[in-house]
Amino acid sequence: MPRITGAPVTSFSSDMQDIYNKITGPRSYLSSTFKALFTNPGVGLGIARFQETIDALDLEPWVTYTVGLTVAHEREDKGLWDAILPLAQDAGVSDPVIDGLGKGTGPRGLLPKDGIWIQFTLDVLRGSMKDSIWQATTHLVGDEGAVGLAFTACYFDMITRLNKTFGLDVS
Repeated sequence: MPRITGAPVTSFSSDMQDIYNKITGPRSYLSSTFKALFTNPGVGLGIARFQETIDALDLEPWVTYTVGLTVAHEREDKGLWDAILPLAQDAGVSDPVIDGLGKGTGPRGLLPKDGIWIQFTLDVLRGSMKDSIWQATTHLVGDEGAVGLAFTACYFDMITRLNKTFGLDVS
């Protein structure tokens, strides 16, 4: 059961209202998380800026959503999984990747070009980045891309923790 209900009681400036409407609107896959976050407008705005940073990274959308699905599965956040899944499918995340993540077997059995994003994310979440995984990742996306991937994994991890804290649709 959600611990925070209803819309924020604060009146927003027109700029803040525009950001709130965008981040909680029908195209947002984190609408309920951001509605809760904007109970404290400064926090909501700060996390919205993180989301804008994720959107601006030079990562393929299917990679970003693979990272998001990996975090959602690892942290057992069904709400986040369900929100990202259609976006991941539209972005081209393959059925074997989705099935492997859903069963908890990914990256085993996947092509290296798919499994690397999962293993990188798992290493970030578990605090055990292997040199071989870092090197494979930087070979594909460079240091800048690897930093972006680590940020993306940490962002989704933060979202799952906030969802659990707020009692949002997680299981």
